[in-house]
Order: sequence, then structure tokens, then C-alpha cells
Amino acid sequence: MELFYRVSFQEVVADALSLVEERELSSKHALERIFRRLEGADREKARGLAHAYVSEIEKWRAKIDFIINSVLKGSRVEDLDPYLANLLRIGTFDVHFRKVPPAVATDSVVRVVKERFDVSRAKFVNALMRSIEGFDVERALRALKERDRMEWLSIRFSHPRWYVEYAVKLLGYDEAVRLFLSNNKPQRYYVRANTLKTDVDSLRDYLEENGVRTAKTPVDDVLKVLEYKKPLTSLDWYGEGKFVIQDLASAYVAHVLDPEPGERILDLAAAPGSKTFHAAALMENRGEIVAVDYSYDRLMRMREKMKLLGVENVRLVHADGQSFRGRGKFDRIILDAPCSSSGTYRQFPEVKWRFDEAKIGRIIRVQRNMLLKAFRNLREGGEMTYSTCSIRIDEDEENVLFALEKTGLELVDHPFSWGGRGFLEIGDKVFRSWPHEHDCNGFFIAKMRKG
Repeated sequence: MELFYRVSFQEVVADALSLVEERELSSKHALERIFRRLEGADREKARGLAHAYVSEIEKWRAKIDFIINSVLKGSRVEDLDPYLANLLRIGTFDVHFRKVPPAVATDSVVRVVKERFDVSRAKFVNALMRSIEGFDVERALRALKERDRMEWLSIRFSHPRWYVEYAVKLLGYDEAVRLFLSNNKPQRYYVRANTLKTDVDSLRDYLEENGVRTAKTPVDDVLKVLEYKKPLTSLDWYGEGKFVIQDLASAYVAHVLDPEPGERILDLAAAPGSKTFHAAALMENRGEIVAVDYSYDRLMRMREKMKLLGVENVRLVHADGQSFRGRGKFDRIILDAPCSSSGTYRQFPEVKWRFDEAKIGRIIRVQRNMLLKAFRNLREGGEMTYSTCSIRIDEDEENVLFALEKTGLELVDHPFSWGGRGFLEIGDKVFRSWPHEHDCNGFFIAKMRKG
């Protein structure tokens, strides 16, 4: 079916998957780029469907690739032309996950291959899709389980093998499986009231009037979305900046920081700005927040969001948080460090496939450099929150212990009002949330003070 002028739906999805993989964009941003160039009567409807396709294919990519690789002879899907590989993933997803009639799924993919490549490759894809159609996935998984239980878990729940092994070692087998299952559930939405423009009770009333059923959460200005009739981003109050969509644990960071009006705050890795703007609201736009980020484009998007939200006390600085040195010291610092994002698989399934142990090792070095730089920018008696959206001890507790050893920081015994606790000897003084326990992203928070 032609949804756009001269562009098929399969091409849109394949283009988006390619951008996600090659440019490391989120599925949302990849589709934003593509849909700027597309027109047609079904544009908005197709955009929603395309986002669902891309997200689900990324979520189940390990299982999809397992099916394709099981029928390929002499090569692997990873060895194919990336665009061709993505078309095969679309066809496999249609047949085995969406239960589209195989002839329809195959024909849709083969037509694109014939147009984008050549007749010989179209014949190859047609034959391969016929083998994929007849492949007995459950039988193959049972055989895999007998040979290699960790690999079976990786394919069955479509998670990277390193993550599966790490989670089982960290949590135990049964709880790790609960985590994998939870990671594959639909994203849970939370909304934060922008208290520069409204309050949480008024927001809840407005949402109820517009068909959005909500519940209160342990974070005072955040509501859990239980049910909605139309996208939250289509509501007027969203367009007016009266609320933002922000994960529950992410929104807790600014409350743990507890900034006061009139203080001087540093956000050392600010983009996309959710925590920066939350801190600004808690400060009632009084004082100063210096928001540092290495990405100029992301800072420019923050500038636009600031205008929408009515944030007036943030100064944007294009710099590397590993080397930034401010003029004077800061009362408080937010360090929401770049990380493996291993707590966000439910929200951003594409990040599953971007990391391995070597890359995580490089990220940990960045995190530690930023912790040292945060210490140097913090005044005596000042406080810092360190947070990540990672489940890993080496990005979390071990980094806090590194900071305590290498600097004059001390761990604050903060009275966390919800969530779980962590690991190692500081486990009872840090915060952790888990998708399978708290229905939000996996998150780590620790609060430290410069003595």
C-alpha cells in the first residue's frame, strides 16, 4: 500500500531502522527526520504506525535475527547490506510477530528490494522469506535452551547476552527473568507538572477532563498515566508547556538535589534538559543554573524548550563536562552522567544493541572524569546528586566509591522516600529503581557533600 507519494511504508520503516543503527538516533528522532520529507493523506496515521513498527523491531531484534540467521546459508544477517537486512527484519516481524499473511509480507518486501537493488537479490529475498515463513521458532528455541541457557535467555527475551549474564549474576535467575519481562512491556508514561505555570492538582483535573486517567506517585509533582484516549503530546497544555513527559525516577533527581531559590546550580551533562528545567521550577526561576553539554544541537533544542516552559534562570554553555571549569564555585551540582542506558530498555529499546563491555568501559572513564570535575566546581559544604539510568554496579556504586576515595566528598544519608536500595557497602545509602519493581526506568541516585 502506498501511504505517501512514491514511498512505501516498508521503505519508511527501513529508512528509520537504518538511521537508528547508523546515526544512533532514537526511533522518535529518526522518524522526525524522515517525515519532514514526506507528504500524503495518511501521513500522521502512518507516522504512529511506523513508530510502533520501529520500536517493536528494535525490541525483538535478537529474536528476529535468530530466525533469519537460522535459515541463512553461509552468512549472517549482520553480513548483509544494512538496508537489505532491515527489510528482512521487517518481513520477519510481519510474519512471526504480527501474523501478516506470508504472501502479503513477502511481496511487500520483495517489491522494495527489486526497486532498491536488483532482480537477483529480489529472488534471494523471496526464497529466504519462504524459508522464514516455515521456520519453527519454538522448536529451535527449545533446542537452544538445552545447549546454552544464557543464549536462550538472550534470544527468548531479546536482550544482549552481556546484559542477560550481568542481570542473572546481579539479581539471581528468577528476578532477572522478571526484569527481562518487564523491559519488554509497553512504555509507562509519567507526566510532571511544570510548576512555573500550573500545579499538579490542576494538571490532574485537566487531564481527567481530556480523557487521561492518572494516579498520584511518590514524587509530588508527577502523575502516573493509567489510560489515555489520544496522544498526550496533542493536548493543549502540553503545547503550552504546562506539563512535560518525564520518567518517574528521572523526575526524582531534582527533588533529591533539593535546590533552593537564589542558589547557583551546575548541571554538568544537561541535555535534553528535563532535570535542568525541573530544578529551575523548584527554584521558582530564582538563582542561576549553568547547563553544560557537549552537543550544540541538543543545547539549541533545550533553548526552544526553555521558552515553552517559561524557564528564565538557565544559562546554556557548550562545553565538555569532563573539562568544564566555571567562574566561581556552585552550591549544588547535578551530574546525570552519560551511561549505558541499561535501565531504559522499555522506553528506548534501540539502546540495547549499542553497547558492549569495551564501550561501557570507555563510558565509565568519562563518568569518573566528570565526577572529579564536579568536585572541583563544588563549593565547600555544597551538595551533588550523581545519577545514571544504568543497572550496573560499575557505573553506579563503584563510581560513588571512586569519588569518595579520590576527593573530599562524603556520602549523604538521604532519606529516600521510595524505591529500592543498592549494593556494596554503601547500598543502604543510595537509591535504585527497577522496571519490574517500580514500573519506571531503572535508575540510580546518590547524594554527596563536599566536606
